[in-house]
Amino acid sequence: LVTTLLSQRRLPIEGWDDDQIELLLRDLAAMDSNNFVDNVGVGEREGRVYSRLVRDRYKAMMHGVGRSGDLTAEQPKAAGSSLMAKLTNILALQALKLGGLSTASNC
Repeated sequence: LVTTLLSQRRLPIEGWDDDQIELLLRDLAAMDSNNFVDNVGVGEREGRVYSRLVRDRYKAMMHGVGRSGDLTAEQPKAAGSSLMAKLTNILALQALKLGGLSTASNC
């Protein structure tokens, strides 16, 4: 399902269940450098969380996105978060168009 979502860049015909969504979020979070095993980042966008409760609540998506004031720019150390942001914009635009806002061109 994840591969299909990434390759088609379209809302799925059938909604995903909670486990499928959790898997996607876990896979994306694992791509962010602040979640690499034995990595201690010190950048201003690299999230550090001590509490497992907080980490679980936010699905380990702690790394900031964007670069130099451009929120849509890809952050190399946050590959998963950047991909999620880009995918979210693509899917939100499609949802707007499906909802009747055919003139929408960007999110």
